[in-house]
Amino acid sequence: MAEFPARLVTPESVLFEQDVEAVILRTGHGDATFLAGHAPLVGSVVPGLVRFVRADGDEQKVAAHGGFIHVEADGRVTVLPPMAELAEQIDVDRARRALEAADAELAELAAAGRTPAQADSDAPETDVEVARAEAARSRAETRIEVAEAV
Repeated sequence: MAEFPARLVTPESVLFEQDVEAVILRTGHGDATFLAGHAPLVGSVVPGLVRFVRADGDEQKVAAHGGFIHVEADGRVTVLPPMAELAEQIDVDRARRALEAADAELAELAAAGRTPAQADSDAPETDVEVARAEAARSRAETRIEVAEAV
């Protein structure tokens, strides 16, 4: 297989930049594998595991929390999440505690009758609190999924 330049860039830093044989991730349209010669593209990235596969078969696994993928005409692939972590840097115990805390927050909000189904209600602060708890839960689940994929 041919190699091509790939990178993962967050607003804070470049987490990954190397030549690879494949970039594998989930887009808004489903699972996708990007190889050398892929057509230019801009697409959404679903929170989850991003795999950068090197020529020697080794992989760099990253937890990406949404964002975009950009395939340039010259073949460069750039993943642009708002937040991401290298798999080996994820603190699984911390992620599990964050998941438990988010679940507890969601249960407390649901017990108070504050659920996502009330998005059109007269209490907009409910939407924000539920959305924050759901986002925290999603980030924790993504971290655990990626850390366990190592």
